[in-house]
Amino acid sequence: MKEGEINYTRETFLHPWNLSFLTIGAGAALALSTIGGPVGDTLFQSILTAIIAFELLILGYMPRHKRFRNLIRAKYAAIAAKPPSQREMYRQLSRVNQRRYIRLKDLEKELQANYRKFSFASQGILESHTGKIEGLMTSCLKLMFQQERYTSFGQHKREQELTTAIAAVELELENASEPIRNIKLRRLRVLEQRKERFKQTQEQLEMIEAQVATIEDVVKYIHEQSLTLNNPEEITYQLDLLLSEVEETEASVSQIESVFGPEESENDWEAPALQSRSRT
Repeated sequence: MKEGEINYTRETFLHPWNLSFLTIGAGAALALSTIGGPVGDTLFQSILTAIIAFELLILGYMPRHKRFRNLIRAKYAAIAAKPPSQREMYRQLSRVNQRRYIRLKDLEKELQANYRKFSFASQGILESHTGKIEGLMTSCLKLMFQQERYTSFGQHKREQELTTAIAAVELELENASEPIRNIKLRRLRVLEQRKERFKQTQEQLEMIEAQVATIEDVVKYIHEQSLTLNNPEEITYQLDLLLSEVEETEASVSQIESVFGPEESENDWEAPALQSRSRT
């Protein structure tokens, strides 16, 4: 959540300490009101007035308190950093990827049903296969989720926009005066860096798609083998190899997370220099 979207007054009111204070205060006021007579009414009104006055003081002071604001920002940062659940990741997939994932889950269920038909003596290695396949399914969902997340940024369109912007700045540099030239050069470097990062991202997207396709092929292969279980050692080898590859892919994907963080506007690079120039 962005800074401007946080309602610190609401956060103050809903804070557990504040709600506890209101609950205890209201309870005390109601308890004293049972005394009856003028004394009970006076105590009830006095406590209620004190509670309201103190609450208004809290609501006026705490939202501006630096430490309180930092705590609230930290709370929302922790919520944002929390990884989504599998259900949340699935909901954010495109219909195409949702269908791909459901087909894999169906194969997994059929595979498990086939495994249960084999003798008790072979169940140990089959349970190992099942656990590894479940791990692959989780990784497959994560990779699909990352793929959706990256492509949703319109990567190809933005790369074209960057290419156009770079060409425009290079053209402007030909006739730019020295002060403006320095600003344009700085912007050009930023644009080139962004374009390079998007190229790296495209490579990662291709790698994710290849990895997901490999998971699909391996699960289909194991499903076919589960009908007869001719070579369980080969299946174990294929699973271990694929799990290792998937771990490497996930580690590589995590390295490009910064590409999709908040981006600086090129105007942010130009404005300070232009303001400085206007003051001279």
